[in-house]
Amino acid sequence: MKIRKAQLQDAKAIADIASALGYQSSSSETLAVKRLNRLINSCNDQVWVAELNGQLIGWLHAQHAFRAASTDFIEILGLSVSDQARLKGVGRSLVEMAKEWATDERVCLRVRTNDIREGAKTFYSALGFSSAKTQSVFKIEHFV
Repeated sequence: MKIRKAQLQDAKAIADIASALGYQSSSSETLAVKRLNRLINSCNDQVWVAELNGQLIGWLHAQHAFRAASTDFIEILGLSVSDQARLKGVGRSLVEMAKEWATDERVCLRVRTNDIREGAKTFYSALGFSSAKTQSVFKIEHFV
């Protein structure tokens, strides 16, 4: 298995793996490329992919978050591993990349997960993450 930074040609595979876990699927490959291009060119975002025999089997997106009234941190914003590659160390290897980035930046690493995703909570706890707080998420829908 090889871990590397994402490239534009990975966009469709990233979207396909994400949709298998219930993340919103890109409506088109063009949109997936546009989203990934924005992240690749961001100074505050990193996207890594896991590859096995030339096939993308997982990805992780992390962002260096800066706050006006508190210390900055790096947050894992998305992590997905293909069905056939789960429980084989792919997710752990991807998280290690985010840990290294946080160490280099001398900030903490955070991740949020839906409270109903018991598997995700178990996974992150096993990697040394501890629960920091419980919160509610509010949103206003924007309709085009």
